[in-house]
Amino acid sequence: MDIISQLSDDLLLRILSCVRTKGVAATSLLSKRWRSLWMLIPNLEYDDSTHIGDYKSFSQFVYRSLLSNKAPVLESLHLNLGADCPVIDIGLWIDIAVSRRVRELEISISSSVKGSVSVSLPSSLYSSETLETLRLISCVLLDVPVHVRLPALKTLSLRLVDYIDDTALPRLLSGCSRLEGLLVERYDGDTTTDVTVVIPSLQRLTMLDQNSGTAGRFVIDAPCLKYLNIKDCVLYNFRQIENTPELAEAHVEITHGATQKFLSALTSVRRLSLCLSLSEKHDSGCSAKEPPIGWKPSNSVPKCFLFSLEAFVWIGYKGRQGDRELATYVLKNAACLKTATFSPESTNVGDKYQMLKELASVPTASISSQLLFD
Repeated sequence: MDIISQLSDDLLLRILSCVRTKGVAATSLLSKRWRSLWMLIPNLEYDDSTHIGDYKSFSQFVYRSLLSNKAPVLESLHLNLGADCPVIDIGLWIDIAVSRRVRELEISISSSVKGSVSVSLPSSLYSSETLETLRLISCVLLDVPVHVRLPALKTLSLRLVDYIDDTALPRLLSGCSRLEGLLVERYDGDTTTDVTVVIPSLQRLTMLDQNSGTAGRFVIDAPCLKYLNIKDCVLYNFRQIENTPELAEAHVEITHGATQKFLSALTSVRRLSLCLSLSEKHDSGCSAKEPPIGWKPSNSVPKCFLFSLEAFVWIGYKGRQGDRELATYVLKNAACLKTATFSPESTNVGDKYQMLKELASVPTASISSQLLFD
């Protein structure tokens, strides 16, 4: 302990920042020097699961350590709370953090029963001048005020939260003028019908939707977007990507409703992972001779086929007439293609040989392309 005590305050604070707040507070008992050092820690993390059966003690500890903290800047506050945490306490802790000019805030509220009442957060959260990262998880209700101003926010993560109505998410995003990264994950049973993302500054977008059924609109308008990750099984009445000229990488897994217009927004990407047939249920209503859902030959060849596509991989290739049409289109039009890899779904040797013969007979646009068959 003597060796550690000889370290500078700055180095000790960096070490203590890696320890949970409950453990950091215990260091105040070590010596007179440590008595006040823990109050300067800029990163605070509270987990009420460590205070099972003694919630009053946990609440008092959070208030005491938050109010006594004297760090010049509150870098981060993480709240991992259970269903028993009083809403009034959560609101006051957030108010204190905002008043301390917090930069990173994570709030996770778990519940043993999904569908229980979610927690509304105080309006002060939506007008923080310093908040750069905000992560909301599980039983949180996004009840957004009319006026939102989060000028420093760059990263926003909304995982399995609830929304007061369809306007909550767009209203929140409208007040994030510098937002660069957004993650939205919805759970099965989420009643929100519209998903509208219009953010001029956005560069990275991940949208994960476990909801099954029918929803309303799905619109993405982000002129600076460089990375896109979409995975959902929702049948939207209207789905559209527009105004994404900077899009360089996209990973798209969609069960229903990937229209030609929707897919055309992806033709300029340099790296594309596309899955429109995750399982047999995707093929409902389609005969085995029909092309994959959402695809039909384009009147003009996409630019990525002519100038950038070098590798093409098809996992679960079935060799149906529609599959052959799509594979033929790729091979005949991808002028820069170096490798085309097909992994058949069937394990039958005869079926695999027939598929290979059909693909090998297709004339390719690229004289250097190599056909690989797994």
